[in-house]
Amino acid sequence: MRKISLFLVMVGMVTLLLSGCSFQTIRDIRHIDAKKLAAAESTVLYDKDGDEIDKLYTTVPRENVDLSDLPDYVRMAFISTEDKRFYDHGGIDFKGIFRATTKNIVTFSKAEGASTITQQLARNLFLTNEKTFTRKFKEVILSYALENKLSKDQILELYLNQVYFGSGVYGIGAASKLYFQKDASDLSVSEAAILAGLPKAPSKYSPSNDPKLTKQRRDVVLQLMYNSGVITEGQLKDAKNEDIEQVSVPSKEQSPNQAFIDYIVKDAGKTYGVTRAALYKGGYKIYTDFDPDLQESLNQAVDQFYFADDRSDQKVEIGAAALNPKNGMIQAMYGGRSYKQNGLNRATVPYQPGSSIKPLAVYAPALETNDWTPDSTLKDERGTDFNGYKPKNAGGEYFGKVTVEEALVRSLNVATVTLLNEIGVSKGYDFVTESGIPLDKGDKNLALALGGLTKGASPLQMAQAYTTFANDGVLEETRAIKKIVFPDGVIQSKELQTKEMMSKEHADQMNEMLMKVVDKSYGTGHRAQLYNEDVAGKTGTTLWQSSNRVANKDAWFAGYTDKNLLVIHAGFDRTDNSHYLRSGGGDVPARIFRNTLRSLP
Repeated sequence: MRKISLFLVMVGMVTLLLSGCSFQTIRDIRHIDAKKLAAAESTVLYDKDGDEIDKLYTTVPRENVDLSDLPDYVRMAFISTEDKRFYDHGGIDFKGIFRATTKNIVTFSKAEGASTITQQLARNLFLTNEKTFTRKFKEVILSYALENKLSKDQILELYLNQVYFGSGVYGIGAASKLYFQKDASDLSVSEAAILAGLPKAPSKYSPSNDPKLTKQRRDVVLQLMYNSGVITEGQLKDAKNEDIEQVSVPSKEQSPNQAFIDYIVKDAGKTYGVTRAALYKGGYKIYTDFDPDLQESLNQAVDQFYFADDRSDQKVEIGAAALNPKNGMIQAMYGGRSYKQNGLNRATVPYQPGSSIKPLAVYAPALETNDWTPDSTLKDERGTDFNGYKPKNAGGEYFGKVTVEEALVRSLNVATVTLLNEIGVSKGYDFVTESGIPLDKGDKNLALALGGLTKGASPLQMAQAYTTFANDGVLEETRAIKKIVFPDGVIQSKELQTKEMMSKEHADQMNEMLMKVVDKSYGTGHRAQLYNEDVAGKTGTTLWQSSNRVANKDAWFAGYTDKNLLVIHAGFDRTDNSHYLRSGGGDVPARIFRNTLRSLP
């Protein structure tokens, strides 16, 4: 009696579970417009003017094909192979389901097999490929719904434009271009059979893998087509005699905007939850503030620059990030002279910032105390000792007494540490962290004034931090994507976050001082000058030391105009006795900054 009761309880639980699945699934399908089910073409990225930047695809762009444009034998090749009773059933092949279910029960395996074209379409559109009874049940419900909403030809057309053909391509249009360099409307009988044989095991039977396996599978499909009356005996013989050659799958040519594109893909996942796989499957429209002129100018400025410190086995690398200073949107990005798709993006890699941190860690928070102005005086003396910490000025020159402004313009280390000591390390520490640069607790010391950070900061993080100075004291959170239009037409966007870091009065004072860093002949950033536009900015340089050498490791310039904010880092990926910089931030990064912006229209 207990066994019977337990059985009834289990049956009831399963019934409730499946009922819940069916109600949810039916509710889902009711909210989907049949007109929006068409296979999405490649995801497209758009720039600040709404023009196309690029499409996301691995080998060839995805494209939709009309069923009416295909030869009849192409359509029937898939039906003969995947679902020979396609035009006779209502979405489910009960004979096949019964056979597969019986096998699953006997072998205690998960649900598999006997999927019709409609079921495969339902899975591709709405479900995952997990092999569970729950998924199979949902698949059945969705298949009936599709059959109820669409004609057979609509279902088949959707299927042909959705199915995966291996080598990173979805849809018969892209597959025809990849494997045969022709439109799907021009496929031969043999080529149609090859494609119809791929959905079962795309990687295994792909012409790019093993032509012998491709031929075996093609011949099976051709025989099925002949058995179904799709082709004649003569066509069968001729098609089987066609040779199959190994197909070389080309990689998509790397875009000159590749670092930015790769960052967009990552940002879509982080900010919107859209995976890389989903983006490359297609159907999304991503709108950005990307500036193609700025990116091209940045690329050219780096490409045409003579790097005297290059070595045959390693180049000086560049990482750069450009923002709209008024809203923080990313407008350009440079991932490195040797950047490859999905490689090390040096615009997002943290490096020691050196003196480029001084405006953030010392001078801005000092002005905010209202106890210090650009005209306040500081000591700048050799041998100054801060409880055992003895900073030195680069170049070994000391001025005794200087103004706050002169200390920043000349980038005097002793005077800068003196100022941080006066206002308190905590104020500088808090300003830097609130600017979006991560610090460790161990960074809360006077070395912070000179950029001695545990983790460092990336060009992109530094660019965000400098928006405070370029935007009247308001920090603008960096963002790459303005909005995403999903395949179903839903639009998502994230509101840009802002934070008031300092008063406009003090921001104006910072701007005046940072402009003199560039304008003054003795300013460390004078090589970044533009003839027709005011530039404000700060250089940064860090040292590397070995047993027999002291050299420069990192070189920075963080600068901005009314229209552009650009941060550039230069340095070797691996600094050692043979690979080091002989100049600082006022040289290579400052000159690349100047060359980039002076070439803009």
